[in-house]
Amino acid sequence: MKRGYHPPLTITRRALLVRGSDVEFRRLIYRMLMVEERLRHVRAFLGRRIGLTGPQYTLLITLAYLQGASGIPVRSLARNLRVSSAFITSESRRLVERGLLAKRSNPHDSRSTLLTVTASGRRRIEQLVPELRIVNNAFFAHVSAQSFRHAKRFLDQLLAGSEQVLAYMSKHA
Repeated sequence: MKRGYHPPLTITRRALLVRGSDVEFRRLIYRMLMVEERLRHVRAFLGRRIGLTGPQYTLLITLAYLQGASGIPVRSLARNLRVSSAFITSESRRLVERGLLAKRSNPHDSRSTLLTVTASGRRRIEQLVPELRIVNNAFFAHVSAQSFRHAKRFLDQLLAGSEQVLAYMSKHA
């Protein structure tokens, strides 16, 4: 007879059970939570290095990579960061006031606003790059090219599943 409490399975998908147990699945969840927490700390650290909050840093650097030649609409940036347009509007207003972002009407859609990183914003990013490389190289030091590809695919699949969970939660709130 087994002693102690043995909680019920928290998942029933066979692909995620190891010998009928969800212990490895639970370990994966705990590890993802630990990595997520560490990523938040890194983001806050990097933001502080250039005088920004973590979310402002994320907005600035993501915008720099996505703006292209003419800028990116607020709605597109929000979709890429998986946040609300209201959040982007609020945070970008602060960055515009600090001279790090520029905001202008979209010539192709008068209802939308385009955001771009200013020269001052680009200087902040470039000032951070040496430290950013150190942090990223250390954070991903144990990741091979193959595991990087697998992780990317895994996270894309997880994001798709998380959309279903959010829809379920909104129906049952």
